[in-house]
Amino acid sequence: MPKNSSQVSSPSPRRRGAQNTSPQTYPGFAGFFFLPALIFFAAVSLPACQSTKDAFYGIADWDVSKSWFPGASFFAGTWHRLFGDKDNRRIVVYEPDYIHWFDEFAFVRGSRGAVLRLKRAHDDHPPMMLADGSGASRIYKVRLKDLNFFKQNGFQVLKGGPFLWIDPGLKARKRSRNFRDWMNGYKDGEILERILRYLAGEHPTLTQLVRVGTSVQDRPIYALRISRNYDAAKKAVMFNSGHHGMEVLSIDYSLDVACLLLNELCYPEAASMDPELRNYVLDNLVVWIIPMVNPDGLHRFWNVSGYMGRKNANGVDLNRNYPFYWKSWNELASSGSASSYKYRGPEAASEPETRAMMNLARRHRFLLSFSFHTYATRILFPYTADGAANPHPDPARHIAEKIAWPGISYRTTRQYEAARKLYSVDGTDQDWLYHELGTMAFIVEGSMSTPSWEDARRSIRGMRPVSLEAFRQIRQGPRLELTVTDYQGRPLEDARMVLLSRTSYEREAWPRSNRHGQLHVFLVPDEVLYAEIRKPGYAPLRVRLECESVCEQRFQLTPTE
Repeated sequence: MPKNSSQVSSPSPRRRGAQNTSPQTYPGFAGFFFLPALIFFAAVSLPACQSTKDAFYGIADWDVSKSWFPGASFFAGTWHRLFGDKDNRRIVVYEPDYIHWFDEFAFVRGSRGAVLRLKRAHDDHPPMMLADGSGASRIYKVRLKDLNFFKQNGFQVLKGGPFLWIDPGLKARKRSRNFRDWMNGYKDGEILERILRYLAGEHPTLTQLVRVGTSVQDRPIYALRISRNYDAAKKAVMFNSGHHGMEVLSIDYSLDVACLLLNELCYPEAASMDPELRNYVLDNLVVWIIPMVNPDGLHRFWNVSGYMGRKNANGVDLNRNYPFYWKSWNELASSGSASSYKYRGPEAASEPETRAMMNLARRHRFLLSFSFHTYATRILFPYTADGAANPHPDPARHIAEKIAWPGISYRTTRQYEAARKLYSVDGTDQDWLYHELGTMAFIVEGSMSTPSWEDARRSIRGMRPVSLEAFRQIRQGPRLELTVTDYQGRPLEDARMVLLSRTSYEREAWPRSNRHGQLHVFLVPDEVLYAEIRKPGYAPLRVRLECESVCEQRFQLTPTE
């Protein structure tokens, strides 16, 4: 019940996520007794570690759930009891064979005769996989470390090639009519559309496939809308991927969210979503899944060059094309040169893909947004643009830290962390969403780029807790759900709440009520919010608000005439 007419509290705050409240311990005599044994074990028994030092630091965080060593659990547990645990984070000691395809593979061209001569001369020649046999000479995928061997044996080294040469199995997946086959590998535009249509067809009461825009080359930009008993008045959230079309793994981060909500076991390692959380999301939210914002870039990546596809068909980096801080003072953040990989375009929002995403956001005023990218293993909270100052207190940072914590990178050397930026940028979707609409918008950088599909599935599995934690943060708050009406109870659109107790620097015009009179405010823990609700033609209303979970309140404005 509200504490008074202008103060909101929760009578039964939801239980917050478990925190490590145990005191940190330090080694005594027993600790120093066990230390040499632990170092020795780490040095000889962890093949994933590249040095004794890596093993020494890795043993405490080793994933022992599938360990071949019967005493691994004991040793890891002993380490934690002796030396404590910083934050109870589950860190898996593992390194993928490679992060990018071009760190592992290269292409060579050779005639049939060259191949026969090679086999006669070298019975144990390095492996070579046929990538393209359509021409007079054949193209093979070989390991980068073997490139000189093939060059010395008469093969022509190619500077690059389409990603289809890296993953020729795509052709077999496209011939299949089986949904599981489509999911079992990286996706091009055709397979992605099949997947979305399959999910929409299998779950007609929960989904709708929506074409939200069109690319420069007239390819569709699809969204899968997910909700039970769809109502436009429900709060909307968005998960998008592929602003950079070459970041093909990001597609599966978005698809995994859809599969969880639809209870589809899309991946071999898939697990069912907690039923209570799933029902909350389906009943209370509208989830928009946009797996590929840049379909032209994706097509170029698969069919022209595995080095290309970051930019759209006009050569514009879509994630430098949004209006907020577009063409800022920092030339390191974006470029005015069309040849640059970070070309920002001739003007803000010049690209049809950018405008499609902006129009969708303005219609639905997303409560939260994930923009999936690869491969920095970071949760970036706004503002990422140099020179832009974050408000204080900053709920976006608080949420970013919460959702980063459960992520599993499957990379010993890098774990998920919250950060404001990786390097200088401007014109990003995240910053525009936050500044324009107050969306809790995050650039979510996955842990790998184009690894083997086996390792890609690990990265997808490790991203899953991050996405689920975002839903939990929406559910548990602290967050205000406010409705503004006139004296007859009719919703008032575009009523603005001025947050008097917060300091802002970028002239944000939110929170602002939607056409249903709703506005939403995330809080930081223990925050007491002082605000004034304003709308032309009505007397301003000052309120004091505090909330420990999710609190609903209605406010009625009085007309001045």
